[in-house]
Amino acid sequence: MKLPRISRMDLIKIGATIIGILILLMIFKDYLPQIKMMFDPSKRPQAIHEIRQHGAFDALLLMVLLFIGTVVPGIPVMPIAILAGLCFGTLFGTLINAISIGLGNLVAIHLISLFKRDVQKEYKHNRFADHLKNSKNPLMALVVGYSIPAIPSYLVSLQAANDERRFGNQLVQVAACLGTIPLALIYALGGNSLLAGKWLELLIVVIILLLFFLGADRFLKYLAG
Repeated sequence: MKLPRISRMDLIKIGATIIGILILLMIFKDYLPQIKMMFDPSKRPQAIHEIRQHGAFDALLLMVLLFIGTVVPGIPVMPIAILAGLCFGTLFGTLINAISIGLGNLVAIHLISLFKRDVQKEYKHNRFADHLKNSKNPLMALVVGYSIPAIPSYLVSLQAANDERRFGNQLVQVAACLGTIPLALIYALGGNSLLAGKWLELLIVVIILLLFFLGADRFLKYLAG
């Protein structure tokens, strides 16, 4: 019986998934006392306070897990990024998400350039891929693509790898990093503003994101000359 051939990309996925599961177990073990306290209404405020007191080691674990999830397709990033916001607040959660996902996107672009043929087969008939490919403003399309949770970041990274020939590495990398900022903020908020009925806070965030996209568009056009 002939065994199925395992590609290098599949080996990377398997290795990254194993490492990700181990890190997730470490995080769960570290937060287990507070998780148990959350089921007791009288201890819930204390549990929330203690969750926010976790330090740099837990932040580093979350960053590594987010990085792996961004680099390797198939690992869900959203719940991890929302967890960062819940555990470390909106500001530090956004920083954790932006740094981890940003670095992950840059590494993903490089990996895709090495395994481009396999990735292109996977996303050959994807409507998001067609929109990105045919965009009149390719760099801004990357920023928006990375900013929308519904669009797989690996698909955007594939287009980014293709755009490097036209715009060069630096411009594409700037676009990739800019695109992670709104996404990091959205994940860090974790829907708390909407669920808590804080409409003013939500409105302010929407306005900030709109201003960000306008500024990012002008900045990229300026860099492109």
